[in-house]
Amino acid sequence: MKNIITWFPALLYGLIISLRNTFYDWGWFKSHHFDKPKTIVVGNLAVGGTGKSPLVAYLIKNSPWNNSLGILSRGYGRVSKGFKWVEVNSKASEVGDEPLTYKATFVDVHVAVCESRVFGIQQMNEQVPNLETVILDDAFQHRALKADFNIICTTFDQPYFKDHLMPMGRLREWREGIERADAVVVTRCPSKLDQQQMDYFESEIPKPTFFASIRYGNPIGNDVATINAWHALAGIADPVLFFEQVGTLGELKSTQSFPDHHRFSQAELLELNTKAANMADNEAFIATHKDFVRLQAAYQEFPALTKKMAYLPMEMYFLNKEDLFWSMLNQSLTR
Repeated sequence: MKNIITWFPALLYGLIISLRNTFYDWGWFKSHHFDKPKTIVVGNLAVGGTGKSPLVAYLIKNSPWNNSLGILSRGYGRVSKGFKWVEVNSKASEVGDEPLTYKATFVDVHVAVCESRVFGIQQMNEQVPNLETVILDDAFQHRALKADFNIICTTFDQPYFKDHLMPMGRLREWREGIERADAVVVTRCPSKLDQQQMDYFESEIPKPTFFASIRYGNPIGNDVATINAWHALAGIADPVLFFEQVGTLGELKSTQSFPDHHRFSQAELLELNTKAANMADNEAFIATHKDFVRLQAAYQEFPALTKKMAYLPMEMYFLNKEDLFWSMLNQSLTR
């Protein structure tokens, strides 16, 4: 019944998206390409979490571009408008939680937010003349920009080729949009992926396909060595893997989920602070790095929460053909 109800809105949405893409393909809508800086888009075909942020962090960490690297994001969830540089002491409400997390992790990288990716790159280029490469987070559907290299993320459990257009499914555009990609990274794969599974995905995806998984580090926070009982907080699209990982660190006392990019209210912060004040010495909150960064602005006001808050770092790693991925990427940037 649900499919019947959502079929017509999905078809109507698909027609609108098709017209828009056709106008760009025919040149009726203008796409802007930059000779400098070189541009890399990390995006997806589906709404929700597909592993874009870990891939952006992976690119930053492993890039050969060092101080000439920039990150440009829309800054989803921020209250500000227009172009804005992200500083280490910026607030998530002003620049968005993901850009602030990038800056907190990679302090030497130039991070900015702007709704218009073309205008954003122009501003970055003018203000940082030695900028050589810009990674654009979640800009695959932003077709006013013609990037040098487009990477699509799709999850192992919910691949785009088994999905449908919104609201029938989670796709932002037709599956055929994958043709604009230069590479596809299948994210959140099991750490032990057999060749048969890889062959299946590669047969379904008409672009060079790579497989990646996630590994977690040790908790970071105050006195974490003495903590063996955790209260897990997550404001991400799919917190299941995070909660499972926290469960391996000791006793998982409680879990609490919030919407992705959730902006904590004063009432919620007060409730968390009260809970923190009543915790035993061996207990603490643990959050994702993104949630930890988003909560930092409130820490001065809530000392118990500050003392009892930690985060669990994580990183993406490739399961196969990593050298080929970098060879393709570097070749596209030197053309």
